[in-house]
Amino acid sequence: MTKVILNADDFGKSPERNRAIDDSFKMGLIQSAGLIVTSKYLQDAVNYINKCNYIGNVHLHINLSTSPIRISEGSEDAPLSEDIKNDSLFCKEGKFKPYKGLPRTLSSVLKWKKVYIEMVAQYNKFIEVTNGKGDYSHIDFHLWYNLTWPVSLALNYFTWKYKIKTVRYIGIHHKERSKIFRIIRLLSWNPCVKSYPATNIDYYLSKNLVVKDFNTIELYCHPNYKNGVLLDDSPSYLKHDRQSMEKQIQMLLDTGNVEIISWKNLQ
Repeated sequence: MTKVILNADDFGKSPERNRAIDDSFKMGLIQSAGLIVTSKYLQDAVNYINKCNYIGNVHLHINLSTSPIRISEGSEDAPLSEDIKNDSLFCKEGKFKPYKGLPRTLSSVLKWKKVYIEMVAQYNKFIEVTNGKGDYSHIDFHLWYNLTWPVSLALNYFTWKYKIKTVRYIGIHHKERSKIFRIIRLLSWNPCVKSYPATNIDYYLSKNLVVKDFNTIELYCHPNYKNGVLLDDSPSYLKHDRQSMEKQIQMLLDTGNVEIISWKNLQ
């Protein structure tokens, strides 16, 4: 039996996504969600959280960049600490740069403390908006964040300092990487922290990945409404029609060899 974590990404990203994640919790389609505290739609997400009983399964989704999609939705992300806000490697005009703006050059390792301070600021903000009732032992990361020099060191120190128990470190897609990626990945790894391979539900099902190959896996999703249908709009790079989230998860259950859990079950 494989333990499967159904986790929603990007809570706080936009009003539409916030409503979709809230509905996904209520429908029992997800067991946890990562909250982005740098978005201007944070309060909208917090309003949903405060009305329901799933606050204990909401954790911090650390964010250090803005995606083109997020810009198109009107939700540019702003850092919470001054040092990184004024650093051109990470920000422009007080806002995070798009994903490709994260520094990968070796010299950028010297920026690790600015990244760490921003992580702490986001963690403290998360505690504030969840009133001490959230899940403070797990954090989400975009899968390749820790594969950059300054972030890898900052993440290692942060998880040690704040006694983080579980982190999304790396995805199935990253299992075969260059030597330099493996070195950076090692720098981000805290031996006291658990991590499990991750991919999105759509990719997992469509590629016919064998469930028994994994003891525990995170299947992340990005709930959103499209033409009134609740879908997972995670990039899949697959040419096929999207199924509703309800049908996706039923297909997962129909494999007959999964146990649905949350991150808290692993701590």
